[in-house]
Amino acid sequence: MFNPFRLITTLFGIIVLATPIAAVAFFFVAIAGTPGTCEDESRPITTSLQLAAAFQDKWDGLNASLTAGQPAAVTFTESEVSSRADLWLEEHDAPIEEILICFGDGTASASGKIDIPFVPGDIDVLAHGTLNLTGAVANADIDDLEVGGLPGLLTDLVETFINKVIEDQTEDLDLDHTYTLLFTEGQVTISGVP
Repeated sequence: MFNPFRLITTLFGIIVLATPIAAVAFFFVAIAGTPGTCEDESRPITTSLQLAAAFQDKWDGLNASLTAGQPAAVTFTESEVSSRADLWLEEHDAPIEEILICFGDGTASASGKIDIPFVPGDIDVLAHGTLNLTGAVANADIDDLEVGGLPGLLTDLVETFINKVIEDQTEDLDLDHTYTLLFTEGQVTISGVP
């Protein structure tokens, strides 16, 4: 004989058991896998406060020239950009650590560990995309994203969170001038005209 109470308690039991099991499985899939880093083995990237300061000195010099009405360009290494990005994220309490910024011919990518609120532990992330420095604020667009060991469907859920983090951080990057970026192996050249 059909008993609705029994059906409800059985469904409730399944939900109560399945939710934590799914959460644990999601956690282990996310942290167990890694998409790797963007770093090229032939060009190791190092990060330090000295390299972050070198970046800042070059950036300030570029802006000083542009403000003085002179066209200017400066080249940054992956280590300088990664060091400055790491310091920026730390200063702004962003949920990203161990960031590496990498450059290839006409391409840019980044990798690091991200702290996602609904997943315990940090997850490795590898992103490929573009950066636009022609407006009042920087604009980053992700073309491809790999997250931990997550399959594509679950990556889409995490991508929304990551895009929000990137948007929040780039909102704080006020640009004084319009810049053009040229990516080559291991470096980026940023140029501008007054």
